[in-house]
Amino acid sequence: MDKFNYTNTRHHLIARSAVILMLFLLTTASALASNEDFRDPRQFFFKQSFMDMPEEMQTAREQHKLGILLFFEADGCSYCAAMLKNVLSQKKIQDWYREHFLCFAIDIHGDVEIKDFDQITLPEKVFAEHRRVFLTPTLSFIDLDGAEIYRHTGMVKTPQELLAMGEYIEGKHYFDTEFKVYASERGLQNPGDVLVTPVQESSN
Repeated sequence: MDKFNYTNTRHHLIARSAVILMLFLLTTASALASNEDFRDPRQFFFKQSFMDMPEEMQTAREQHKLGILLFFEADGCSYCAAMLKNVLSQKKIQDWYREHFLCFAIDIHGDVEIKDFDQITLPEKVFAEHRRVFLTPTLSFIDLDGAEIYRHTGMVKTPQELLAMGEYIEGKHYFDTEFKVYASERGLQNPGDVLVTPVQESSN
């Protein structure tokens, strides 16, 4: 190989290596940036608590929250796992919900003791049974007086849908509009099934 061809080949290899290195750095930076948008929901969505609901409600009032969100789940529930992985893990969801609610996870088969809003201490599974929660996931929104104002049974499929649900509660649209209608008006298609709440029943 003559000197000219050797020099060109060497320059070509250096240039190609530089391009590969640049692509690697860009990919790594993108992955790191993406990972920053996802955090452990057990740490960043749900509040660590002794599960004293009257005390937590007082905290919610003092912090000017909208209320409390109870996330009913179960071991082996694939829909719960999907929500935790794809929705509740997202930073923007965690930040919005922790600003507006105190959020707690409840295992419908669990034995962890909970002091209910009426001061009665119950295991999780009895707490869930008394609230007539038998399917998971179920999201129950509780106002600052301890009353359930809205319940959603079934998986919330996307972060956009869960954010819309929070805004639905914030705007008190549950008094006169079903969530499916509210979500559809905001361009969300096929939101999950919704149970009628006592508030909706009394308004009919």
